[in-house]
Amino acid sequence: MSAPVYTGTRAICTGICAVARRFGQPSAVALALLLEMPSVAAAAAPGPSPAAPAATAAAFPAGPILPLAEVRAGQRGHGLSVWTGTVPQSFDAEILGVMRNSSPSTSYILARLSGMDLEKSGVIAGMSGSPVYIDGKLVGAVAFSFLYAQDAIAGITPIEAMRALGNLPTGTRTPATADVAVLGAMSAGEQVRALASAELPRDLLRTQLSRLRAGLAPAPGGAVSGLLFAGSGFGTFSEGVLREALGGLAAAGESSAPASALVPGGSVAGILVDGDLRLAVTGTITDRIGDQILAFGHPFLGSGPMRMPMSAADVVTVVSSRMSSFKIANLSTPVGAFDQDRSVGVRGVVGLEAPMVPLQIAVGQRTFHMRLADVPVMLPQMLAVSALGALDAAGHANGGQSVTLDARFKLRTHGELRVVQDFDGDNAGMESALYLLALGGFLTQNRLADVQIDDIALRLDVREGARGAVLLSANADRALLHPGETVELSLELQPYRGAAVHHNVRVTVPSDLPNGRYSLLVGDGASVDAVRLGFEAADPQTFAQVLELLGTLHSRHEIVVMGYSVAKGLATAGQALPRLPGSMRAVWGAAGSWSATPLRFAILQQETEQLDIPLLGAVRVDLEIRRRTVLDAAGNPIAPGPRPAPAGSPAVPPGKVQTKAAGHDGSRENRR
Repeated sequence: MSAPVYTGTRAICTGICAVARRFGQPSAVALALLLEMPSVAAAAAPGPSPAAPAATAAAFPAGPILPLAEVRAGQRGHGLSVWTGTVPQSFDAEILGVMRNSSPSTSYILARLSGMDLEKSGVIAGMSGSPVYIDGKLVGAVAFSFLYAQDAIAGITPIEAMRALGNLPTGTRTPATADVAVLGAMSAGEQVRALASAELPRDLLRTQLSRLRAGLAPAPGGAVSGLLFAGSGFGTFSEGVLREALGGLAAAGESSAPASALVPGGSVAGILVDGDLRLAVTGTITDRIGDQILAFGHPFLGSGPMRMPMSAADVVTVVSSRMSSFKIANLSTPVGAFDQDRSVGVRGVVGLEAPMVPLQIAVGQRTFHMRLADVPVMLPQMLAVSALGALDAAGHANGGQSVTLDARFKLRTHGELRVVQDFDGDNAGMESALYLLALGGFLTQNRLADVQIDDIALRLDVREGARGAVLLSANADRALLHPGETVELSLELQPYRGAAVHHNVRVTVPSDLPNGRYSLLVGDGASVDAVRLGFEAADPQTFAQVLELLGTLHSRHEIVVMGYSVAKGLATAGQALPRLPGSMRAVWGAAGSWSATPLRFAILQQETEQLDIPLLGAVRVDLEIRRRTVLDAAGNPIAPGPRPAPAGSPAVPPGKVQTKAAGHDGSRENRR
């Protein structure tokens, strides 16, 4: 790209003609010669720009650059960016100086921008990557600006560092490292316990979304990137969450901008969510050499190798704001992929494919279809905002309601995982999104395996105004039992804005119980699961063990009765061994194994019953077990069987109560 400093009619025409030839608009050249327009803006007629001919790699040779060593204060040049349509327009740039080694091996050029009303708007969100030229040589990319600055002062990333991205190998999908995990530095067992309780920090989604804001660590304090997040389909509530967390969100529509619009100064987008809801990050192309595109002038996520769908974009208009002006852009279909995300910018390749994860969300009678960028470091956030956005679009983002989440994940090498959970109250919609954020983060960012998700299907059943009940107390009809006998528990439930009600549950205790105390913990599935996993305290060592644990989780629509007693055991290699003989415990103790954790309780039974409304709370009921000895004809002890229920006692409805042996049955599906 060649464009000398504007010094008169000849200079203006030279710069405009170069741009017009690049875009195949000879009429713009004649118009510029006739009217002596000061910018390419006047060279294009209002309205949509005519489609350029199909671009080829040969059409984009490497142009000359101005090395950082030759940059001096006072030099003047111009930059390119899009203000409307797809055709780049010119603005002026005056070099103020160079910030050398603001961090190791990182320098920035500071420049004052003007023209195209930049004096009024300041540097515009969406300008990140805008190329700046001096004497026809590419200097670098507009990368950052300063909030509330009275002048349009921009930091420019030198092009030498950006062109080095072209030497990197083709990037591929990169697994997320555990240090970016949604739930932090928790162990696998701790994360499962957090999911079991379904109690997550209310600001978790906003915190995680804010990590998507471009990092500018080497830049001066107060600097902000010129990237722009754009979205469509989201309702007021979810849009507000995105705007607050991402530092802004512009409206976006659909575009038919072709790959030929991917030229220096043109708008480009990285697609995060595509389909009925759309979310993207938009910026500007700095340089194009063949099919390789360099953009942004700073990292997006800084994740290194990646595969994120890339599309062209056309700008509808620029909105000036005292806080931060921004572009409103339409997004086209993907035409390539960003495959490198580094500190000096991102690299894209036209024609390169980027995998996406299909997502289907059913909310009542509405079904939403989306695709999520398969970038593990941000996939959980995109899953959560898509669920919240679907609830919002269907009118169920907030307000008093109950939400039942039924989530199915098709895992590439691990089969299908199904998880069901309930949320109740004014924040039920957000809580369901938080749960998906944590679950998605656990699957894609765990320390045990790189899990690839092939498909996600969510069902969100909403009951407006419905509220759950609180478990106030539980009492047994008697405290002394023989092994194998049945006890009836009377539960007192307090519905929301209603009178307390009683609900009875019958439990048959195991027939092999020893003498002594035996406790029953009765409560909602999530609360009892959290206690159970705390008792077992076995940290999974393989992802198969993780799936096994996830498959044992219950929802708040279930009453769970868990029977346990004091016992001496160990947890080792991800397995709970609750009732080890003393000789085995001695062997482990003598070996001094650091991998074995002592267990204080043995879980001996679990029973579940489905409720019509969610339940909250758990209560412990203590029983006394006393064995009775029955002798056969030869005088040998006979183990007692279950004691028959008293005459006239109500029978348990078939299929209403499910009794399970202690431990896990290997199922990966929540028990309803």
